[in-house]
Amino acid sequence: MGHELPDDTDPRRRGLRISLPGRRDPAPVAGQRRKAADGLGDLHTRKVLDLTIRLAEVMLSSGSGTADVVATAQDVAQAYRLTDCVVDIAVTTIFVSALPTADSPPVTIVRSVQTRSTDYTRLAELDRLVQRITSGGVTVEQAHDAMDELSERPHPYPRWVATAGWAGFALGIAMLLGGDWLTCILAAVTSAVIDRVGRMLNRAGTPFFFQQAVGATIATLVAVAAYLFADQGPSALVATGIVMLLSGLTLVGSVQDALTGNMLTAVARLGDVLFLTLGIVVGILAGLQFASLAGIDIELHVDATQMFVVPNRPLPIVLAVLGAALAGVCLAVASYAPLRSAPTAGVVAGLAELSLIGLSSAGFGQVVATGIAATGVGVLATVISIRRRAPALVTATAGITPMLPGLAVFRSVFYFAVDSNYADGIAQALAAAATALAIGAGVVMGELIGSPLRYRAGRVGDLLRVEGPPGLRRAVGRVVHLRPTKNLPPPTGRTPRSPSVALGPTSARNAGDDGDAGDMDNGENVETPEGER
Repeated sequence: MGHELPDDTDPRRRGLRISLPGRRDPAPVAGQRRKAADGLGDLHTRKVLDLTIRLAEVMLSSGSGTADVVATAQDVAQAYRLTDCVVDIAVTTIFVSALPTADSPPVTIVRSVQTRSTDYTRLAELDRLVQRITSGGVTVEQAHDAMDELSERPHPYPRWVATAGWAGFALGIAMLLGGDWLTCILAAVTSAVIDRVGRMLNRAGTPFFFQQAVGATIATLVAVAAYLFADQGPSALVATGIVMLLSGLTLVGSVQDALTGNMLTAVARLGDVLFLTLGIVVGILAGLQFASLAGIDIELHVDATQMFVVPNRPLPIVLAVLGAALAGVCLAVASYAPLRSAPTAGVVAGLAELSLIGLSSAGFGQVVATGIAATGVGVLATVISIRRRAPALVTATAGITPMLPGLAVFRSVFYFAVDSNYADGIAQALAAAATALAIGAGVVMGELIGSPLRYRAGRVGDLLRVEGPPGLRRAVGRVVHLRPTKNLPPPTGRTPRSPSVALGPTSARNAGDDGDAGDMDNGENVETPEGER
């Protein structure tokens, strides 16, 4: 026989609970369950869960932070009255669940992110779809149809445009580092070759680590050839080649995950960054070893006194700022961002480089200057995303481009492999790690500072905010919960779009017409790209 449970209805037991005056904290939510299902059927629940996990997969594959993915997925679930949706991410596996009620069992859907693809046009379209969903003007079936169209649509422009974007990106980085005209040309050509070779390796199913190594090897060999035949220093050439291989966005996502409490994905992303950086190191070492076997003796000593180049004359400053702006524009193009986002990305990257130069000239250390500049990038990315109603990832990624420690990584490897100067090599490696941390923490801090403007009213917020529902959530800062919208009948013809923000106590209101899912395309479909990189 089992032990009987204590009877809490016994008056003697209840008498022991002394009722003292004063406000009491509510009961913890742990262990609670909803008493009723609120009239939601199993089919509706499964459709909503399937929609949320599809949205989460697109966001996660595009480099969004874990907290942002979870918050956006829960916003969508709440918009369809699924208030107890649980979203969890374990590295590359997404779990969405509807908790059990007294009348229904739990429902769980699992999906794994198989590929990583950077397509900011697709992310911008997803942002607009989420805006329409959270306004209460889209049924679940319409949202699934829009997701089908969005996920099946090819990149907005051909692959050669992205390759040209990477070439322009390397050209801008070479200008930023103070390279001459030959260095700039070689950097552009080298990056284009690295991109095309990476494409071929990707189509062959080569692991990304080896793609990183091959790319770094190509950059190193071109730098060695330029040093041998044209008397060009290899530092700028290698740095421009490996900057395009550095995982800047993954680093920022790792820091954001850590700061928002998602330690598992934070550690996994950090491990991914370190492993891919090791691939770059292996490639540089391989290139130097090939040069040594060919009898090429590199007798060059790089300068370890500074992390990044700080010009002190007007013309070099102008060229550095223009180079950063060009790199930002071309990075947006190479990442398949909407063309209207490219000028904004260039302006933010140029301002970031100008801030770095100004802070360094004022006597700030490299890590402090990078952190302050990255904070400014985070604020600008937040403000621009509010005003343009577009994802902040494009602006943030372009803005941190001038700060990526590509030159420090090369110097560290050079000291270890060529000069056998282990002290300077360790110092450069630690400086690169500190700079990377400053970049990630600075961007997250900037988003935290700018987050009140996203959801709260005020003169500044009203000036920046364009009336409309929220899109892809940025979970850093104040958390705002949506009120579930009421079921809407399937509309006929074009889908009305509500201009109201479905936050807090507001309900969906029918207003202006912005088109259906088929109108989210920014242009005509072009030829299908050969594959994702």
